[in-house]
Parts: sequence; structure tokens; C-alpha cells
Amino acid sequence: MFRITEVLQEKIASQDLRAGARLHEQALAEEFGTSRTVIREVLGWLEQRSLVERVPNRGAFVKGLSEKEVLEIFDIREWLESLLTVKATEKAPDGHWQRFLDAFSDPLREQIAAERIDVYNAKLEELRQETARVADNEIANSFIYHVLDRARVIKIRITLLPGRAERGRELHLQMLRCMAARDTEGAERFKRDIISSARELFRKYKPLIL
Repeated sequence: MFRITEVLQEKIASQDLRAGARLHEQALAEEFGTSRTVIREVLGWLEQRSLVERVPNRGAFVKGLSEKEVLEIFDIREWLESLLTVKATEKAPDGHWQRFLDAFSDPLREQIAAERIDVYNAKLEELRQETARVADNEIANSFIYHVLDRARVIKIRITLLPGRAERGRELHLQMLRCMAARDTEGAERFKRDIISSARELFRKYKPLIL
């Protein structure tokens, strides 16, 4: 069940399954070689994560995001991710963030210049996961994980906007310098800048993003 859930989450996040797409229980059961009972459990879990909507007598559909929901997600992310950044800055041992400082310098700048935005997004996810691990706040992590399930498509589309990836890299690099120096106020400020600047881009380009 966990593997099937992961596959469907990835397809929804990457838009292989777009908002409004119907999820047929029998077809999914045949695709994954399992029973419809298991598929119903998977769809129920995805519904709890607000990724799927089940309509009586019609079936299950991939759930989209409204402008209001996206802006609410940005607000929640700003508070929770700032908290995790501060905690990770306080708890990390000396030198812990050096590998990310190295990665976000010339190597990632060169990848962005070569239009390898997928590499940039992968590095962002690696940093997010490590920040969450070091922060060691299970409640905050559980909330942010739920939010990011829904926000991932928006997040990826924003990084594809002209100039966003390079600007994001620069802000992350400044944040990491603060984290390495145990400057919690600076780290929090740059984390908030990262998210608030993405929010402004969403407002500006929302017809292209939603």
C-alpha cells in the first residue's frame, strides 16, 4: 500500500495526474496488481492529505488548488519552515552546513545557467529534509509534510519562472551562511524572504501557475 501511495503522490505532484483527473479503482488495481480494497485504502489516505476528492456515486478525482488555498499554504510554510530553520541553526554541529554551502555556490549556479532546474529542485528538497531532520520537531515536521504534499506542483512551477531559480539560490546561500554562523535571526529572515518572494511571484503569475 505504501508503494502505491508514493507512486500516486508523485504522479499528482508532477502533474502526470492533473487536477480533475478521475482515479478508477479497477484500473489502478490492475496497474498495481492488487485488490480494489487496497486501492480504496490508498484513495482514502490521499483524500486525508487533500490530494484526492471522492464524490458519492461518481468516484475519486485529483483535487486542485484554489488561489486562496495556495496563499494559505504560503502563510503556513513561512511560519513552520522559519521555525524549523531556527531550530536547525541552533542544533546543528559546527561545520554541518558546509556541504550545502559548497553545493549552493558555483556548482548549483552552473546547473541553473544550463537550465537544469530539476537539479536545483532536488537540492532544495535535500536541504529541506536535512533541516527538518536536524530541527527534530516532530509536530512541526508532520504539519509541513502535509502542506508540502499539496504545494509541490506550485513550488516547481514557480522555480521555472524566469530568474527565480538563480534568485532562490542566492537567498538560500545567504540563509546557509547565517545557519553556519549560528545567526538564527539572519537565517529566519532569509527563510521568510525565500517564501515571501515566491508568494509575490505567485500573485504576479497566477494565471500561468494555477
